[in-house]
Amino acid sequence: MRETESEDRPGGVGSRLLAGYGGNRPLTGYVLLVASLGVSLLLFHAGTSTLISWTFLLWFLFSLGAELLWLDTPTGEATDSMASTFNVAVLYLFGNSLSLWIIGLSVLVATRAIQKRDWTHSLFGLGQIVLTAYVAGSVFLHLAGGEGRIEHFRSARGIGGFVLACLAYYVVNTFLVSGAIALEKRAPFMATLRTNYVYRNAVFSNLALFTLSPILLLSYLTLGYPGALLFFLPLVIVKKQNREYIELQRTTQALISTERMAAKGEMAAAVAHEMNNYLTVLSGKAQLLRRKFEKASLTEFVKDSEAMWTQVERLTRLAKGLLDFSHQELKISVFDLNGLCRETVDFLQPQNQFDTIRLEVELEPDLGTVEGDAGQLHQVLMNLCRNASDAIRGAGGKEGEIRIKTRADQKGYVRVEVEDTGPGVPAKLKARIFEPGFTTKPDGHGFGLATTFRIVENHKGRIWVEDRPGGGARFIFVWPQGKPSDRSALAA
Repeated sequence: MRETESEDRPGGVGSRLLAGYGGNRPLTGYVLLVASLGVSLLLFHAGTSTLISWTFLLWFLFSLGAELLWLDTPTGEATDSMASTFNVAVLYLFGNSLSLWIIGLSVLVATRAIQKRDWTHSLFGLGQIVLTAYVAGSVFLHLAGGEGRIEHFRSARGIGGFVLACLAYYVVNTFLVSGAIALEKRAPFMATLRTNYVYRNAVFSNLALFTLSPILLLSYLTLGYPGALLFFLPLVIVKKQNREYIELQRTTQALISTERMAAKGEMAAAVAHEMNNYLTVLSGKAQLLRRKFEKASLTEFVKDSEAMWTQVERLTRLAKGLLDFSHQELKISVFDLNGLCRETVDFLQPQNQFDTIRLEVELEPDLGTVEGDAGQLHQVLMNLCRNASDAIRGAGGKEGEIRIKTRADQKGYVRVEVEDTGPGVPAKLKARIFEPGFTTKPDGHGFGLATTFRIVENHKGRIWVEDRPGGGARFIFVWPQGKPSDRSALAA
């Protein structure tokens, strides 16, 4: 599950923990069910586990260290922990007693304290990994006939039990996490599973991790704790390979998108220039005709000329959209991004389109100055706010809220979010929403968001849309805080 912002609202502990998911009852119920089952299993095995011991402490530290070596999925919607190697080893050594506490607490600490996820995500992580470990451990204990010993590697029953336990671990873990992502994004379960986990690199990475587990066990059973400590090196290698694959995949997609957009931009500029030549003549003639008909009191012809003028105006807006979309030159300067956001709100709020919609800002106070084309980024903010307003009003909402957020992102990038309380973006439209000419508005020309995409891309940045917890849409764009000197792809 992605990290989402938690809000401190009045109410009980449960309402505060799940405040961000109030508009998604299936996800709320799913998270509560998984977390409750996991905690129940821990409490059930508390009496049979020796939690105050060197064995517990050392294996907890090993599992926690492995948890920090998580693998990104291609969409960035989830992470795949590399701790499966150590977790399977723990299940092999201790069965369903001490192992559940070692695995569960290591995930809880890593998710909450290291990844800085909210308590909802952290407790769900605890619940799903405990359930995963319990099923896998039960499979091994039932098939192998007891907790792991080195003799199990010499028998078909022991090896078979170990292999099936690994398979059960993989299936339960990926199914539980994919279920949460699918409910959160309101996407089909199987499509979510395939996108995040069932692709060639992920399958081979997990196979490698499970294959390394018996080697870890043999290393520990023969060398003791130093043998387990030395085993972190191959995990680091697997993580590096996965990161390179994900970065290559994202870079390739970014380059393909850039080439397509560049070709469309050149065509759009040529078409817009030709359109403007004809529209200038048509616009003048339409106005002249209307004046003549008004003087002659020809009411019916006046209406026809006004209809002509309206259509010419729409074509003029389309031509402007095409020119904006094709514009690539940047006038780089150093400016105050927070100040630009405030100016945008002050400019838009008095307009009729925002009469019943509140425009708010949530700005990082220590953000400092950034580099970019302030004029074009101002256009991005206006396009996103107007698009959000259209969505709120189009859904029949009399009132709504649009909030602009800023913060410094990782690796020297700045992040801006524009979120609204509208109906959100349907999952089937998210893949096309930035395409030139694509629109769901009756009078839209389909180049507003395409232009926004191109401006952010020209800043060597990235923009995407996701669901806002509680309902609505959240558009996020990031670009280098310093001067964009070379093209690079960013992770979501």
